[in-house]
Amino acid sequence: MAESIAIGFDRNYPQSLHGILKIVEVVVDLVAFICACWFPYWSGHGGAWVQFVTISAFITTLILLVLHLFRIIYKLPGPWGLITLIYLAVYAVMMLIAGIVCVARAKWHDSIGAAAFFTFAATALYVVDAFFQFRTWRGGATSHTQSSETHTTTTTTTETNYETKAQY
Repeated sequence: MAESIAIGFDRNYPQSLHGILKIVEVVVDLVAFICACWFPYWSGHGGAWVQFVTISAFITTLILLVLHLFRIIYKLPGPWGLITLIYLAVYAVMMLIAGIVCVARAKWHDSIGAAAFFTFAATALYVVDAFFQFRTWRGGATSHTQSSETHTTTTTTTETNYETKAQY
């Protein structure tokens, strides 16, 4: 199936569940990173970890979004459904740890509390996305089957009836 999918802009992907989740994840990751960077004296006390997790999640999720948006991912070799599932699960755990670090340091500055909120929101998004990716992966389909155009196939059948004369 991957060979029949042409590379090009998939205008239906941003409207699909996977597309919406990816877009929201990118935005939440960026906001969490900005909040984590707002208090400059926090870097030595867990802030660098939160900044690393949020910016790396932002960059890799943005790359996955672009790969899906332009249907490039379907031309790449590999079990991308499984790779994406593992990626989402790993980043859900990393965001959870980053959120716990933020909560432990939230008394220092309000921006750290905001970073805690957005890292926990990102954790929830990655868990939900991993759940739906798991369902897609277990079903044996790619996310393309849920997001791209619908193709209609028309089958025409003909039936021939033979008449025979009755012989007496």
